[in-house]
Amino acid sequence: MTQDPITPKKPKLLTVAKYCASVGILAILVYKYRDQFLLFADTPLGYHWLALALLTMLLAILSSYLRWQQLAVAIGLEMDTLAAIQLGFIGTFFNVVTIGVVGGDSLRAFYAARHSPGRIPEAILSVFIDRVIGLIVMCGFAAIACGINGVPGEDSIEKQAIEFGCNFAGVASICGCVALLVMLFVPGLKHWKVVRWATKLPKIWNMLERVMDAAALYGQRKIVIVKAILFSVFTNTMFGVTIYLVGLSILSSPPTLSDHFVIAPISMVANSLPLPGGIGGMEAALAYLYSCFGRDGGLLVALGYRLCILSVSLIGWVVWLMSSSQLKSASPQTLPQ
Repeated sequence: MTQDPITPKKPKLLTVAKYCASVGILAILVYKYRDQFLLFADTPLGYHWLALALLTMLLAILSSYLRWQQLAVAIGLEMDTLAAIQLGFIGTFFNVVTIGVVGGDSLRAFYAARHSPGRIPEAILSVFIDRVIGLIVMCGFAAIACGINGVPGEDSIEKQAIEFGCNFAGVASICGCVALLVMLFVPGLKHWKVVRWATKLPKIWNMLERVMDAAALYGQRKIVIVKAILFSVFTNTMFGVTIYLVGLSILSSPPTLSDHFVIAPISMVANSLPLPGGIGGMEAALAYLYSCFGRDGGLLVALGYRLCILSVSLIGWVVWLMSSSQLKSASPQTLPQ
């Protein structure tokens, strides 16, 4: 008599706990700021500002797709601009549908690998480096904004949490920069004794060796990393402008654009918390930061920003439907993770 395979329970429980945490945070925020919803019902929506917000959101994500395309081509992967944009939109769609980043990132890696046979490590590396550079710049934005302007408002647990998060983001950004410098200027990293211990694990070492060989290619094309960082700076700037425009569309007097260059990067770091899609973290940060600047409606702006992401992601749904049968046959569940 055979027994059914036992599936690990801890990952499932952790996933359920994350979803419960996001739902719980949103429920608390909605209850705490319920008066804002009543105020929103009596305030006319600025559709022209919302349209501009969609445009800046579109520019932000297009910039991120071009960043990945540059990084992919730099290590020899076949990836033209149109394909990068198409896969980027599809990835964004799956990020929203799966409420996370695994689906979209896996799809991009899968596509790059399919069009460059035998180069799976390079395909994974291109997506990984793209994500790392985006996080480094985003964390750097938050740390610099907090360091220059500080978090206004009276001392509280929330303020201390945001300041700690920004300081942590600054440390993470510095560590990421150091790792990039090592990758660029130490091409013989795989020969270090501290790395060679992985030779005892043949399967892991074979993959790791390919990844380090591919990473060394970036050292020969340093200008690509510089371009990727500039793309990231533009992307994060457009995200800040987008949140500001959403605020203009919903509120009669949101914080200024310069204020949003403090609010937005800190909120984006909160959006990177290990919650499903960051849902709950960004909403809490925006609601609190708006109150710090003497404004109500931060939660409404966060929800409006989520609506912008959803709207833009629908382009990926259309692209997915119009894609070739090869792409249609690839689902997030079957992609490498």
